[in-house]
Amino acid sequence: MNKDKKPMPKHFLLAFLIPMLFGKLMILYFGSNYSAYPDQGYGKWLAGSICFTLLMIARFLWKYRNYED
Repeated sequence: MNKDKKPMPKHFLLAFLIPMLFGKLMILYFGSNYSAYPDQGYGKWLAGSICFTLLMIARFLWKYRNYED
């Protein structure tokens, strides 16, 4: 993205919602499997999906930290 072009609101939505929805789906899947089968290793994947979601939120905030309306 060029410095002289401002991102449109749809760019914010795509940059935020797609990783968030994907992360939430991973948390839902691995969380439900971890609660049903606690000794099958789903806990590691659940922790990884939580970290993924938090990292994507941090990336979004870092990427648009200097945005001025």
